[in-house]
Amino acid sequence: MAQTTAKLLKADNAGVAEAARLVLAGRVVAYPTDTVYGLGCNPFDDRAVERLVEAKQRVQGALPILTNSMSAARKLGEFNRTALTLAGKFWPGPVTIVVQSREKLPKQLTDGSPFVGLRIPKHETALSLVNLCEGRIVGTSANISGRPAIISANDVMEQLGERIDAILDGGPAPSGKESTVARVVGTRVEILREGALPGNEILKALRTG
Repeated sequence: MAQTTAKLLKADNAGVAEAARLVLAGRVVAYPTDTVYGLGCNPFDDRAVERLVEAKQRVQGALPILTNSMSAARKLGEFNRTALTLAGKFWPGPVTIVVQSREKLPKQLTDGSPFVGLRIPKHETALSLVNLCEGRIVGTSANISGRPAIISANDVMEQLGERIDAILDGGPAPSGKESTVARVVGTRVEILREGALPGNEILKALRTG
């Protein structure tokens, strides 16, 4: 069946509930976060993840997951003392923490890696959506791979409107920059991507305890 133009939903209770219903039904939606607009689906639904990857025209690379609580994050990933320190200092917020995965996730989501990127956003609409999606949703940027991140629902519609099912319009994304990505391996922290929070601030916070 041919893809129709995405539904544009208000970021109110009814709109968030409809977006969550679509996610749980295997669909792909875009939504505002504290960084940029995110593109989401059920991270445990292979076909939904495949559709999301196709929509982004993504060739390779892992996809992060947004969660609504530390307990939900710890069900998905292994948090050692260093990772817990990072989460305690920077969540909710614009830092994606990459840790060893505890769950069997679709290969296209992890890019075949044993790691998974996790984040708790500091954004009311995003958290409301995650809450209704059983505490987790894919949280990659809502743009075609290689293009700049998107900060408005209208721009998402222009770029991805015929590739996804719905867009939650929550106004402009406040940051305009993607999250900073930090991978934890033992006591070592590696900044994989500079984003909304400078990587040196993360490393400095760890040194000062």
